Amino acid sequence: MKGEYHQELIRNINHWHMEIDDSGFVLLDHDSWQARDICSPYSRLYLVCGGAGELKVSGRKIPLLPGHVYFIPAGLTFDYGCADTLEKMFFHLRLVKPDGYDLADGLSSVAVSPLEEDRFSWMLDRYRGHCWKDMLLLEQEIRSLVLHLLEQYSVLRTPLVSYSDLTQQTIGYIHTHLRAGLTAKQVADAVFTSTVTLSRRFRQETGKTIHQYLEDMVFQSACKQLAVGDQPLAQISENLGFCDPFYFSRRFRQRYGETPSQYRRRLKL
Repeated sequence: MKGEYHQELIRNINHWHMEIDDSGFVLLDHDSWQARDICSPYSRLYLVCGGAGELKVSGRKIPLLPGHVYFIPAGLTFDYGCADTLEKMFFHLRLVKPDGYDLADGLSSVAVSPLEEDRFSWMLDRYRGHCWKDMLLLEQEIRSLVLHLLEQYSVLRTPLVSYSDLTQQTIGYIHTHLRAGLTAKQVADAVFTSTVTLSRRFRQETGKTIHQYLEDMVFQSACKQLAVGDQPLAQISENLGFCDPFYFSRRFRQRYGETPSQYRRRLKL
């Protein structure tokens, strides 16, 4: 029997996913939609159907106009506002790769594309639906729009990453047992190898030490929990295994230049 098999492709398909943190269909006005220096841990998809608004990225103004869709990548700092009113449907989403990082994080510009009125209306109808078919069709359409917008960057042409079984097990264990106090030795014991072997292999394949990767994943989770919902800071600190909320706040400020409370407040603007 002859055949063609691409296990790396299937493995990446099975271990990557899109998460939607928030969504809505809103009519905004000047007083309710003005903010500066916004930097979200998720990407934003804006589908504008009425009024007008504006984004500003690195001093460049980007008009928000009806009949267009906009993709604002995770981690991009920008201002937003509208002079009068702005009507849009929005989705806050994450494009999570198998290694836990966001595919869009670090992209340095906003992607824009025309959006047909019929397509917007169809998506809004699905968004207002109440059955599995509506949900699956809407998800498929969001994925299609995001893929189309990501074509404006080079990220889609980067090669898939192939990790050894040991590194995949390590990543899986870290995400299942994610906490600030987790050590490389604990991880190595869990995957039945030595700390030296694991540390060397992990750094060779990912370019990061286990400690760096743990830090990235812990604080990425912290940002997500601060952005979504209203859990008290003490609860988030406990969720992530910090010894107390004060230490969590100090470490967060060292990394991001602001406290968790300031970060959350800025995202809620």
